[in-house]
Amino acid sequence: MGNVTLLTADSDRVHDGSHEPTGEESFQESWYLTFYDPGTGIGGNYHLGLQTPRGRADVWNWTVVDNKVAGHFESLTLPLPDGDLSDLTLGGLDITTVEPLRAYDVTATYPDSDLTATVRYEAFTDPFAFGLDGKGVQIGSSHYESFGRVTGTVSTGGTETEFSTWAFQDHSWGPRSWSSLRSHRWICATFGDDLFMSVAGFVTDAGSRVSGYVYDNGFRAVERVSFGMSVDDDGYSPTGCDARIWTTDGRGYHVQGRSVVADANSHDEGFFAGDGLTVFEMGGRLGTGLLEVAELKSLTPAMEAALGRGAAR
Repeated sequence: MGNVTLLTADSDRVHDGSHEPTGEESFQESWYLTFYDPGTGIGGNYHLGLQTPRGRADVWNWTVVDNKVAGHFESLTLPLPDGDLSDLTLGGLDITTVEPLRAYDVTATYPDSDLTATVRYEAFTDPFAFGLDGKGVQIGSSHYESFGRVTGTVSTGGTETEFSTWAFQDHSWGPRSWSSLRSHRWICATFGDDLFMSVAGFVTDAGSRVSGYVYDNGFRAVERVSFGMSVDDDGYSPTGCDARIWTTDGRGYHVQGRSVVADANSHDEGFFAGDGLTVFEMGGRLGTGLLEVAELKSLTPAMEAALGRGAAR
């Protein structure tokens, strides 16, 4: 993780919308929101991508009701929409900016269901930016994110249920190679507006690395992590974690999580991962968020070298 830059100037508000593509054919722009309310069993995992040079768009859109996936739509070949990312409808997701970089209205619907989720996201942090790329990872050279709360309703089967919980939102743009991620783990957890984290581990052709931070009276960059991630017998769904996280200033955190419900997301180049909406515990505090895991699916160059099948890069 590089330096964190707070996006608080009026000139930063331009980053709420779509960005002009660079020259790379793999340029993409993505917007993401995830949340889980353990009190009602309602959650959402909403991701859309604009692949402007390729003339297409993609979406992952799933909503959880009563701790079960009740609505799911995914497509990687949607027509590129005309609208700006700040006010866009795509694949059953309607996203409208309420306050640039800080607040959004989201509506999720599904072609084979009467389910409608209506969500208001409001950040409790300033939006903050840092690069995601490095050591073989190419998933978003420009990126910002925030933590906040969602409130809203889910309507299905003639019943409307209100919810309110912690949430995470991000926006990335730049060249993206999905196959650069050979394997990864991600813990995204909120315990309160004073304590939250986003911690990831990546395996690439160039090796492995960790990235991310714990916010605990300030941002603390992660130095090393043992994720202790467990995966269900289906081979992709995270079931929990027993993580030890150490930061560069010597602080250590023991985070345990239990995924309540999980689903898969896929993308180009054979990429897929399991996302689990999760309840976390740390130091007697409970929080909510996401566990994401993608296991190795082929040998890395270092593994091939260890087996005598080639030189490590």
